[in-house]
Amino acid sequence: MQPGNGLIAFLPLIIISIVMAIPANMLAKEKGRNVLKWTIPAAIPGVNFFFLWFFVGAANLRLERKIDQLLQQTQNKT
Repeated sequence: MQPGNGLIAFLPLIIISIVMAIPANMLAKEKGRNVLKWTIPAAIPGVNFFFLWFFVGAANLRLERKIDQLLQQTQNKT
């Protein structure tokens, strides 16, 4: 076995991890979540597929805050 073959064997896992971490990073920014805490689990091979589906379905904190502000404004006017 040649020394360079070890890295080549893990290359598909590394590529898949990067491909899965990029959307998780963008979803975290869009949903107002902690970017680092969402990107790291998405980069772990094997579990990243499950994490990405969880991230897609997670609540959008940014929109929830805006809705809460609108509700408070309407309650204060009445």
